[in-house]
Amino acid sequence: MVGLPNAKVIPDGWAGHHRPVAEATMTEQGGIYRITAGPPPYPKPEGWTGETLLHEALFRVQQLNREGGGTPGEQPTRERQYLLTTKIGVPKLQTGERGDLVRVAGREFRVQQVLFGSLLWEIDLLCTDNLTQQNPV
Repeated sequence: MVGLPNAKVIPDGWAGHHRPVAEATMTEQGGIYRITAGPPPYPKPEGWTGETLLHEALFRVQQLNREGGGTPGEQPTRERQYLLTTKIGVPKLQTGERGDLVRVAGREFRVQQVLFGSLLWEIDLLCTDNLTQQNPV
């Protein structure tokens, strides 16, 4: 099917017009942390965590409706995958097993992959929440 001549599917200014709507869905304040390299200092100072805060922002947290799991070394593990969306401006992140951490909505997520956002001003972080390593506080 051919469209009408000189007709645009998406009008000029559409993205800018809808930007406040997308940002309004980012409702959870959180932070991105990096685990520092090397062993902890000795003696270990009070309150030392070995983490550095990289960035604070508002996030949209969306659970992906798929479950990852595996049995490495015959130890069952359970992971849930989440899509965390935030505004552009996040520093370069480390991904994978030793990836950076995102703490938002009272949970801790490990960044597995950084994706272009679904909209121009967003960045998507594909993260996992390892349910077998949750420590009660």
